[in-house]
Amino acid sequence: MSGEAKTKGQWSTALSSRSFRNQFFLTLLVFAAVMMHNFHYLRVWQAREGVQINDVLLNQLPPHDFSLEIFLVEYFTILMIVIITVQHPERFVTGLQMFALLVLFRTMCIYFSPLEPPKDMIRLDDPFAAFFLHSKDTFVTKDLFFSGHISALSLLMLVCVNKYVKAWALVATIVVGALILWQHVHYSLDVVFAPFAAFICYKVILFIHRESRYGIEIQSQKQSS
Repeated sequence: MSGEAKTKGQWSTALSSRSFRNQFFLTLLVFAAVMMHNFHYLRVWQAREGVQINDVLLNQLPPHDFSLEIFLVEYFTILMIVIITVQHPERFVTGLQMFALLVLFRTMCIYFSPLEPPKDMIRLDDPFAAFFLHSKDTFVTKDLFFSGHISALSLLMLVCVNKYVKAWALVATIVVGALILWQHVHYSLDVVFAPFAAFICYKVILFIHRESRYGIEIQSQKQSS
């Protein structure tokens, strides 16, 4: 059986479970709502005055534009892990739930910690952010605590089921984190805290699943087949 046929079979089995279908479609709705909420308020909060931090580490790094390198490493890693994870329906759905929680957590952190961009920051040119986040009149630079790029890569590393790709994601997280700091896009604390934020959201969703009946129908079907 080819990989594509196997994936279709796994999704067909998963979608035959009413509990999975409910979780899947509800997850998609919540995910879309959280992302729209995040994009809207980050643009609104760009007008707020914030605090600028004297970051000792950034003071030692002359800013340099690594936008292209960050984009290539980040989105290559995301694409690779999504392709792998979509082959496992339950893992894919829980991953979306974790990411939605992470985005909500980040939105709250940004609201409660208004910051000005680091001194000598070079804007990060990200085509996806340009399409979804930035507007004609507003270029968002105050979405600082904590780093969205690093938290996303950290969460992907936790979600990924392939140990070799997981190792790559770890390397990508370290590399992108270093380049983001070198470009002065974030403060050191933004980057350092991001993996912990991802881990918290990862564990919270796993805890909810352990304490609920989600997945029991699918598991019973697998055992009976």
